[in-house]
Amino acid sequence: MNNTGFSIKSLAEKDKKNWEALVSVTPESGFMQSWPWSEFKETEGQKVLRVGVFENNRLIGGAIAYYVRSSLGSSSLHVPHGPVLPWKEPEKAALCMKLLKEEFAFIAKNINSPSLRIEPFVIGEFPEYIGRPIRAPLDLVPTPTLLIPIDKSDSEILSAMPSKGRYNIRLSQRKGVEIFSFNTPEAIEDFYPLFELTFSRHNFQGESRSFFENLVRCLGQSIARVYIAKYKGIAVSAAISIFYAERATYLYGGSLTFFNSSMASYALHWKMMQDARAAGCRIYDMYGIAPENEPYHPYAKFSRFKTRFGGNIVRVVGAHDIYFYPQLADMWAKSVESVL
Repeated sequence: MNNTGFSIKSLAEKDKKNWEALVSVTPESGFMQSWPWSEFKETEGQKVLRVGVFENNRLIGGAIAYYVRSSLGSSSLHVPHGPVLPWKEPEKAALCMKLLKEEFAFIAKNINSPSLRIEPFVIGEFPEYIGRPIRAPLDLVPTPTLLIPIDKSDSEILSAMPSKGRYNIRLSQRKGVEIFSFNTPEAIEDFYPLFELTFSRHNFQGESRSFFENLVRCLGQSIARVYIAKYKGIAVSAAISIFYAERATYLYGGSLTFFNSSMASYALHWKMMQDARAAGCRIYDMYGIAPENEPYHPYAKFSRFKTRFGGNIVRVVGAHDIYFYPQLADMWAKSVESVL
């Protein structure tokens, strides 16, 4: 396929509606390629590049890339949940990828970025037309993950769960656990202490309170919701979920272990699944689970809880790097100079 009729250019505010329409019908993409998420990341201080590929002036692909500046230049151009390609049309997808590589190579030269990191929600292996990107040392989007179908009735979703999951949901209801949903930053007052305790318990590096306040301030009216589970009036479990296109994602959470007998976390996720379905989502993404046969994986401690909701464990391709060698050499030279 030749390039006739194809073009690539930066996306502007006037392209927002068409971009959102494209991303929302591309299952290999996700909320990190959404326009609202990119605006949130801008408020967090990241640089954002929005690039679209057009066929006869019709938007058919593209990518939103994120990077940060440093004294050595720029970080990798990171494209989580992307690039957005017409994956079911291999020839067009290959041409889109070629144009995107060329465009980002040009941008990277101007801002001194060493690589392009892509991370589409592609299950299995990359198609051959992507080329041979190098597996990155770190994933932003967790793999494997647990995907739960929710485009069914309550009884069908419950019957697909292991018996322990169903039992604990019903037990939480008998115990009178209450679930509250919010879309304003004030909810972080209850959310953050639970999140902080949980991340400390698992020895993870957590985000700051201001990060979450900013997230809900930017996205609460569009794709983000905060859920709080209360038992006897006490906030004992909390989560932030992203409802985007056909997939809802459990992004952050926390709980108090000494109220585990309330089974509040089960009630919390069950409510999020029901709300996600009502919002038009077909899949509930638990956002990361320990690989099978890896009992010491960092996610192992909470993976048992997640699997009690049923679903299917899938492994997406993960992050892969495309290197720009002139910039790598320049950054290496600068780093050597800084220690001499």
